[in-house]
Amino acid sequence: MKKTLVFLSIIGLLSSCMRVFVDNDYRYSTHFKQYQTYAFVDCVRDTTVICEDVQQAIQYQMRARGYEFNAQKPNVLVNFTIYNDRLKYQGYDQPSLVNWVSTENDNYKYQPVKYALGSGTLMISILEAETGEIVWRGYATGIFNKASSKQNYFKSIVRNIFDQYPLLVTDEKAQKGKGNNI
Repeated sequence: MKKTLVFLSIIGLLSSCMRVFVDNDYRYSTHFKQYQTYAFVDCVRDTTVICEDVQQAIQYQMRARGYEFNAQKPNVLVNFTIYNDRLKYQGYDQPSLVNWVSTENDNYKYQPVKYALGSGTLMISILEAETGEIVWRGYATGIFNKASSKQNYFKSIVRNIFDQYPLLVTDEKAQKGKGNNI
């Protein structure tokens, strides 16, 4: 399925009407169910509206999944980068994240896929705070087009990327966390 999407996306990028391609990769050894807090990686951001919109949209998506912002002791760190130029990227053909988390099947293998990403790529990375290792990365390419000047456009791009990360903090974790605050 992913290979078909890659092919169609490449065809779409080559056409005069540029379409946005969205995909994600993740680390099989990650214990996603243990994460419940996040913070952003400290880095210098320019002051453009795009960066502010993207960070606010990420915050919204993390909250919608039940993650709490905790700058002091996060389980994961979130970072994002906007690439204006074309780039070559090696992703992976993997089962959907939900399917993998539900089975945590050790037999899955990484199947590399090489992408030639078009101009305008947004990459969002989630890193394990303790190790600094990337556990999930979502990306969209072709983000600068005629629609990119519309209000809430980048919020929509971030939402499309996070559609690839459908995991929610479980009620069990939330209840456990509430019990520690009493």
